[in-house]
Amino acid sequence: MLAETQTGYFSDEKRWQSWLDVEAALARVQAEAGVIPDWAAREITAAARLEKLDVMKFRTEIRRTMAPVHALSRSLADACGDAGAWVHWGATTQNVIDAGRLLVLKELQADLKGGFALALHRMAGLAETHAETAMVGRTNRQHALPITFGFKVAGWIDEFLRVGERIEECEQRLFQLRFGGAIGAFQSLGEKGPALSARLAEELGLKSALYEGRAQVDTLIEYISCLAMLGVAVSRIGNDLYVLMQTEIGEVTEDLGHDVVGSSTMPHKVNPKLVVALTSEANLLRAKAASAYAVTPPSHEGDAVTNRELRILVEETSLLALSVTDRLAGILDAVVVETGATNRNLASSSDGTALESVMMRLAPKLGRAAAHDALHAAVTRARTTGEPLDSLILSMPEIEGAIDTAALKQLFDPRRNTGQSAAIARQFAVAGRERAGRLETASGANRNTRASAGLE
Repeated sequence: MLAETQTGYFSDEKRWQSWLDVEAALARVQAEAGVIPDWAAREITAAARLEKLDVMKFRTEIRRTMAPVHALSRSLADACGDAGAWVHWGATTQNVIDAGRLLVLKELQADLKGGFALALHRMAGLAETHAETAMVGRTNRQHALPITFGFKVAGWIDEFLRVGERIEECEQRLFQLRFGGAIGAFQSLGEKGPALSARLAEELGLKSALYEGRAQVDTLIEYISCLAMLGVAVSRIGNDLYVLMQTEIGEVTEDLGHDVVGSSTMPHKVNPKLVVALTSEANLLRAKAASAYAVTPPSHEGDAVTNRELRILVEETSLLALSVTDRLAGILDAVVVETGATNRNLASSSDGTALESVMMRLAPKLGRAAAHDALHAAVTRARTTGEPLDSLILSMPEIEGAIDTAALKQLFDPRRNTGQSAAIARQFAVAGRERAGRLETASGANRNTRASAGLE
């Protein structure tokens, strides 16, 4: 479950304070440029704290005017005395709302990176611990070839690394300030407008946009899509675990303690709990991509319908992403690999899952296609007659002399047939930890930047 600090990212109080942070930064850069007096900027900055405003009066004004930024700028002006005349100079509602949202998302993004890092650390631990824990690999839900559980986890890490790269890479486009005034052409600020906007971006820890209009929605849609890809990756992890937990397989369980009850009427049941919550939320997160691409295109130079749709989607999607990473780290810490079940299931099809290796041993002498056909015939006959597969293979005229009993017995040992599973698991354990370390550094650096800018 998310901490209170995480669920509060989009509270009224957090949103309003982000707007105040923008108003204060705007006043400071305008004072630097000689647009407003220095003393006014100091007064505005000092008053731009929510606790210094009459919040009840502010709420009342919002209900009366249905214009929250207008109400906020009036409340801030009232708190500034004579400096209030310079509040919100040359800005427009959407400028402040969009800039404030970016400040909140930067903070949230740091939290998300921390969650990513924790999940990667735990996946790396599982991959390393179970690098040599043999199990059956499955394709199309059928037994295929032996692998290790660590190899399976390596596949999760591989996808998770790319998801993290996408989310980080889109930051350079997402965190661009557009502060061009009512329509984006700096009518209120004139020739000083572009330079003021660039300086404001620097003050807020954002990048400066080349075009500062209000109808650009692609960056938020891209961000939602990247977060939805987290849902895609985690849905696969959750589905893997959920299926491996079913009674007929039983290779994974959740360590929930003895007090957890599976059913109110069936005392024997121990239902999966964590994986159900994880997978359901990951599926909801995955579906947000479709909603993002269905957002109403903005009309002309700005459209409140599109803005409202995107605000709701961004808030829902980013909170879901935080929750999914939090739940993923939780279940990875609770996963128990049941080696008795992995060994039993592996042994149940050890003859069949060895046949690719047998085929490749026979191929230099028989040809790959001929070896494949001979083994297919042998396994078909074994299924029909119940004869031991190894004896059938050794007795086939076309195979006679191509492989001996000892070599065949060795190939039929599934633990000798996991290929490079262990090496790949260890490779991705290292890659996961390295990436987690970089994410932790980036997360901490963002918090330090916000603190130095007075935004914490």
